[in-house]
Amino acid sequence: MKQIEITRYLLETEENAFDKLEKQGFKLIRTSTIEDKYLTSKIRELTKDNIQYILKNSVLLRYLNVEGKEFKKITYKYKNVDKDENIISETKININCEDLSEAKKLFENLGFELLTIVKYKVKVYEKNGIELAFQNVEGLGSMIEYENEEDFENKNIEEIKKAKQKMEEKIESFGILIEKGNDVKKAKELIEKSIKD
Repeated sequence: MKQIEITRYLLETEENAFDKLEKQGFKLIRTSTIEDKYLTSKIRELTKDNIQYILKNSVLLRYLNVEGKEFKKITYKYKNVDKDENIISETKININCEDLSEAKKLFENLGFELLTIVKYKVKVYEKNGIELAFQNVEGLGSMIEYENEEDFENKNIEEIKKAKQKMEEKIESFGILIEKGNDVKKAKELIEKSIKD
């Protein structure tokens, strides 16, 4: 199954956005903290111009704490991007993992090195099946993610772009102030900040 999502920077405080949603009947349904450690065997090839390529050749060790319940996974993400590097779709492969530190040692022995760490806190609000995930990302700030649960496997790029536009409009229909147009790519933006010119 191929899903699409949009992630946009918030142009207001999370508290203002929460207040707006709560007044419209949205409920806080879940809170979590996430730490993603990206590992790659291609770190020596890394430049500002090929970050997306390096990320496609990376795995991430994901630690999630969802309201006190822990989950540990090895995840591979493949983000299909257009010529402007907007995310068209994303495919994920997740494997449950009991011991992330042992998994890290395994990948290090295979020549992988730490690329970046993405840490964030998430609050998910829901109403009538619509879930909006607010993410407060260390080093980047606050953003909102909206995932479309449909399968976009056989959809063309124009259909996907149209669906993403409607998703952005849906967020705005709730009065949430967002930066329009470009998907936030958390790992990519953190890597860009860390690369010295």
